[in-house]
Amino acid sequence: MILAAVAVATAAVAQPGSRSFKVRSTLEGKTALPHRIHWVAFPSLPRKQVAEVAFIIDGGKPRWVERNPPYTYSDDRGYLVTSWLSPGRHRFTVRVKATDGRRATHTVTARVLPAPQPPSTLAGKWQRTVDAHAAPKPGSAGNPTETFTPSGVYTIDFERRWIRDDFPGKFVYPASNRTGNGFVFLNDYTPGKARFHVAGEVVFHPLSLRLAEGGWWCEPYGPPADYSWSVTGDKLTLRPIGGKDACGIRGFIWTGEWTRVG
Repeated sequence: MILAAVAVATAAVAQPGSRSFKVRSTLEGKTALPHRIHWVAFPSLPRKQVAEVAFIIDGGKPRWVERNPPYTYSDDRGYLVTSWLSPGRHRFTVRVKATDGRRATHTVTARVLPAPQPPSTLAGKWQRTVDAHAAPKPGSAGNPTETFTPSGVYTIDFERRWIRDDFPGKFVYPASNRTGNGFVFLNDYTPGKARFHVAGEVVFHPLSLRLAEGGWWCEPYGPPADYSWSVTGDKLTLRPIGGKDACGIRGFIWTGEWTRVG
């Protein structure tokens, strides 16, 4: 059954006599959202009058906040990935605050489809010990966002919502932001038989250096890559199709043999 979209735009005036304004977004008119979509807000204000744009899902606290254009959920060129949301209807709101205190909101109610389950042979946790001394250096072409990858045991977990990467060690702020210990990355992917497609990060909270889930491989949008996978007994082998992952640091950590946990 197709559910009708509900789109509501309102403007809140903070000062008597001040002019109202509007905001629209790329979700306008959508009745159902795909697995991933660019969610961009467009306030009818000059840039210098926009204090912040908050992206809110089903009310509550913002899931992302932008203060500079383009006002994009999950940073520039990033995506709203819906795999972490339960199937069904959800409310997607952009809320703009002007520098003089005025506010405007725009809400779309749209349906989210279930994310695909990974094959049972692939699903679950795997571990691999990595000597990271030869990894692409922070700031290099293979590691443009300066991801720190300590040597040690990495865990990769294939589930419905994402591929979860757990780095070695425990996350301790602020030390981990200089070492990478305890980092957690949540990768957007599409599972398949003998191969999967990986893209960028699944984002569901504002970026924070105080959180283990505060970063991503290379860029929030990717780059994407395709991997082959095969399982023999308790061993999983991952290889980038074409021989190379465009995100070199991700390819360095992922490529090779993993052992099932539990």
